[in-house]
Amino acid sequence: MNSEPNDAVGRTYSDELLNDALELVTEWGENFGKPIDERILRAHPGLSPADIAELTKRAREAEYYIYKLAEQELDGIITESDIIPEAKKKFAWLDGSNAGRLKNIGMFYARK
Repeated sequence: MNSEPNDAVGRTYSDELLNDALELVTEWGENFGKPIDERILRAHPGLSPADIAELTKRAREAEYYIYKLAEQELDGIITESDIIPEAKKKFAWLDGSNAGRLKNIGMFYARK
């Protein structure tokens, strides 16, 4: 399992925690666009507000990067099969489920 240092609060976040945050940040339905604070604390009690802010920031960075890759695919700069490997190069903690889901969302929005 990889982990990533968090200079902002001196913590290390597990791949699982980063992926949980990404899933919550990009959740659809009634929680779409809502802060993840309460939901992530249910699964990971003990996180500080600074931790949650940092996790949200990192999740958004991964989300937007994948959407940018989907735009590059539409523009012919990369292929569809390049999106997930490129995302994982930058965000080694990214799991296949989140990567695939966000790739599909990104490709949908890139074509709208």
